[in-house]
Amino acid sequence: MLFDLAPKRSKRDFYNYEKELEQLYKLYLSSRVVAVVGCRRIGKTSLILTFLSEWKAPHIFVDCRRISFSSYGASFRSFAEEFSRALNEFLSGLRGRAGKLLDYLRSVKGVEIDFAVGRALLRWGKRDRSDIASLLEKLDTFAREEGFRVALVFDELQELRAINIDFAKLLAYIYDHLHSTVAIVSGSQVGLLYDTLKIEDPASPMYGRAVAELRIPRLPREKAVEFLEKGFAEVGVEVSRDIIEKAVDALDGVVGWLVYFGWSYVHGVKDLGEVLDTAARQEAEELKRFLARSRNERRYREILKAVAQGRSRWSEIKRAVELAEGVEVDDKNFSELLKKLVKAGFIEKTGEEYIVPDPITARAILKHL
Repeated sequence: MLFDLAPKRSKRDFYNYEKELEQLYKLYLSSRVVAVVGCRRIGKTSLILTFLSEWKAPHIFVDCRRISFSSYGASFRSFAEEFSRALNEFLSGLRGRAGKLLDYLRSVKGVEIDFAVGRALLRWGKRDRSDIASLLEKLDTFAREEGFRVALVFDELQELRAINIDFAKLLAYIYDHLHSTVAIVSGSQVGLLYDTLKIEDPASPMYGRAVAELRIPRLPREKAVEFLEKGFAEVGVEVSRDIIEKAVDALDGVVGWLVYFGWSYVHGVKDLGEVLDTAARQEAEELKRFLARSRNERRYREILKAVAQGRSRWSEIKRAVELAEGVEVDDKNFSELLKKLVKAGFIEKTGEEYIVPDPITARAILKHL
């Protein structure tokens, strides 16, 4: 259903992005590395999962957020456990062919095979750590012999920057040698995603290799209104056009927030301000996790507050930060922090002006940060 909070997996529930689905299918057939990008809660995961389901594309889907939230933190151990889960899900869909792939994988260093239950386990210890490149090579050979392309999906790849894996080198290896594998990566923090890929670094193995980009836009206003109208009609709830338009004005075409508003309204939360504030508190927690990883937490907060309050030019933002801190701020340091916030997707630069693109993020900064 349209107001289901879980990521979508069917065209029936995935609203308005038919063109992007078709484009992703074409890139799956023709490209080696595909980047699906867009702001938070715009529907990147739903787009990928719906494509994989509707086109029945063989895939290994790694949710990098699960890795970063692991009790072991963002580590090779948590990566190995999540990759094992995704690989075993893939194996379970092969049915009679799973034994053949397991037989291929048994020779890969650091991969433990249990033929009795049809499962594989990636080891993570220093001495017997899994050889990911060799594993992918065997998987690619299997896909070629079976006559299909396998999609290797890293959803929110930038979450793995702290792991001691050179993903640029790994993706370059896939690009050059694994012709039955297509890597699909996604990211809300678009700048950090491309930093992880290192496609602009001349020293990087990914430099000069084409990464096909699929960018998901916000819904136009009329489509956002239509989305809410259809969602409420689907569950038989009557809502005035005025309430719907106010919600769209506040949420600015971000599908995930529109879904959250619809779900909340259907479940008894009729006050738009209350819905917005609950969403803002959720967003504030994500901001706080980002800030907690930095030595410049206080200065980041002041930059975010200045931009959310409407100070849009470099000099205006810097002046506001200096007033808040009571000290002069070094130009280079300030510019670097501003650039990192842009890369993280919390603010955007348009021409010479900076804005907080997501109204919920702006509310989170002003009320809960």
